[in-house]
Amino acid sequence: MTQSFFGPSIIDRVFVATGGHCSSKIYKNGSDTIVAYDNIFQQSSCRRLGGNWTGGHDVSGHCVMLIHASLFLWEELSWVFWSVPTFQRIRSQGGLEWFSILSVFSLLGLWWWMVLMTSVYFHGHLELLSGCVFGILGWAFTYLYAFPSIPFIGMPPKSLASDENTSNSIPMERLSEPEEVDQSL
Repeated sequence: MTQSFFGPSIIDRVFVATGGHCSSKIYKNGSDTIVAYDNIFQQSSCRRLGGNWTGGHDVSGHCVMLIHASLFLWEELSWVFWSVPTFQRIRSQGGLEWFSILSVFSLLGLWWWMVLMTSVYFHGHLELLSGCVFGILGWAFTYLYAFPSIPFIGMPPKSLASDENTSNSIPMERLSEPEEVDQSL
């Protein structure tokens, strides 16, 4: 999500747009000289030249990815909150379905712990806030615009416990075997 095959990542673009640039210390004639590279727009290219990103606003990429991925999994598990009888049935049966739900919730807990540790040790408040905004925007674009506008994806039924709301599923007639055609004509 943060990298692009259309050029520098969104995070690098924000960094450069807010005044960031690549610079390097060079030892010349007995003194340190700081050299700025004007045409470097990616952090990876700057590091390859031995430079450092300076100035600019550093969006927290950890925050972007962890929040985007967490919201993605929360969205995929949202049926748990809307279909309590189905959730209770799966919990009482145990098995692989229950184990996979517990695994996803454990992963979500781990990711939120990682966001907390990132916020404490690695980034400032504005960097975290902008990371949260980009993570939420990525999720919102995907689930509120892209998925609903693609007709063959559809949205999940409101309740998995009832068969009434299956307007987005494939009709059973289409799944049955085709009728034999009389070819004696």
